[in-house]
Amino acid sequence: MNLLYNSINSNIEQTVDREKVFEELIGLNLRTVAIAAKNKLDPDYNNIDNNELKKLAKELGVDEITLFAKTNDDIIGVRSSDPKEINVSSKGWDTIYVAFHQLFKLQEVNVGMGQTLPNYWSCPIDTSTTNQSEINKWGYYYDGTTNYIINPFLHKKNFQDYQEITRIEEAIQRLMKGNSPTILEVSILNSNTFLGRVLPGNNPTPSSWFSEREVFFGSYQLRDPREKEYASLSMVNDEMVFYIAEVNGKSVMKSFAPIPTDYLKYNPSGSVPLIQITSDYTEINKLLNKQLMNTVWFMGVCTLVALAIMGSILWIFKRNKKLALLNVQDAYVGNIEMLFQSVREQRHDFINHIQTIHAFLTLKRYDDLQKYTNSLVGEIRIINDLININDPALIALMQAKLTQAESLHILCEYEFKHMDQLKLSPIKATDVVKILSNLIDNAFDATMELKAEDRNVKVIGDVVNNQFRFTIRNTGPTIPEKWLEHIFESGFSSKTNGRNSGLGLHIVKQLIIRYKGTIQVKSSKGITEFVITLSLF
Repeated sequence: MNLLYNSINSNIEQTVDREKVFEELIGLNLRTVAIAAKNKLDPDYNNIDNNELKKLAKELGVDEITLFAKTNDDIIGVRSSDPKEINVSSKGWDTIYVAFHQLFKLQEVNVGMGQTLPNYWSCPIDTSTTNQSEINKWGYYYDGTTNYIINPFLHKKNFQDYQEITRIEEAIQRLMKGNSPTILEVSILNSNTFLGRVLPGNNPTPSSWFSEREVFFGSYQLRDPREKEYASLSMVNDEMVFYIAEVNGKSVMKSFAPIPTDYLKYNPSGSVPLIQITSDYTEINKLLNKQLMNTVWFMGVCTLVALAIMGSILWIFKRNKKLALLNVQDAYVGNIEMLFQSVREQRHDFINHIQTIHAFLTLKRYDDLQKYTNSLVGEIRIINDLININDPALIALMQAKLTQAESLHILCEYEFKHMDQLKLSPIKATDVVKILSNLIDNAFDATMELKAEDRNVKVIGDVVNNQFRFTIRNTGPTIPEKWLEHIFESGFSSKTNGRNSGLGLHIVKQLIIRYKGTIQVKSSKGITEFVITLSLF
């Protein structure tokens, strides 16, 4: 109904603009006719014959010409080409009567409507008093050289001709047809007449005139007792109002809305017209129920699609979680197996150590015994330091790397602080193992280019302010500065032996980005250092 209102209002706005131009052009033409008639007529109406006006009207191309003159208390038609206009009184013509007096006083007509030109005024197209089936356009001219006002005018055969000019009726019928069977009635109402408002003025406009009709355009047959209440409400609030009513046993929805306009054609002290739309409430409910069902179906399909997407995401998440857990498990199993292997070897060595200690005691070689036990205490300290790391995977990794370093003749040192505070989830622990394993392997590879006595790798670990910080430092060739910004790229390798894929540092970088950590690298004077910082949360 809002769309219909906007469409009708748009039609009216366009029609008003066209009609204004149309009427002003006719008004200019009627003034020209009036001046031409003045030049051909005697200045005293007593010397003019009605037949003379009939011939003059035909000659000048207008339908009729009437001459209005003053009497004692009225202004009447004294001569006319139309017999019905003779002796017609203008006293009840409200605004027109006021305009007549202003013309006779040679004043500029100022009545708030119509077209004012020098010595001339033209009122809007309206109903004829003498023939209410006609719609006329009048012009009135008086320059003081005659004792009468010259009134040439044009008329159309009937009211429908005027509606054809405006095209509003056609627009209403087209809109109703396009919205059938929902829309029952559309009408443009004269709000003053519809609401029974009495406008100020000494001579009220005749109720038979088009300007006083209740329904300007369309039809309004489906009446109800509350219509004026809601019409007044729409005028007061300057907005469309809706309500449900029962009319002739039919449930209808009605709306009233004022037409916003600054151009009040017929009475400047009046109110704007109203657009009234009546719809079949049963048909509206059918449309709403249909729309509701479509919406329910749409929402149902969307819900199913959403559930399918969520199910797919959940399946992918569980699958990835399962793969991650398998990855963790593989890492743990591999590293723990290496730890167990190391423990088995140490158990075997432990038996040999007991036998050796027993032999030293039997031979009472106490000095040799002290030297031997000192070396054993060093190995025990290493194991205790590793046990203090609060993560089995890291323990296994360090034990495996120490064993690997020994086999490669690399001096691998370590320094751990606050590692009892280390708390990592299984997945994160696996990724940390991947990072450290890749970096330590790279450090081992770098030292292998040196002599055995120069091969040094040091691993430093610390937990500070809920951050896990690791440093891997090694001797070896200095990395050129131009390579430092490329070493984390996939496939980049400084090795020329063809055994390195160039993926290790790229994997390290991606894992650190995943956990929003940082990695720094420095290389100078044969020392290369990687520093990694990761949040424990």
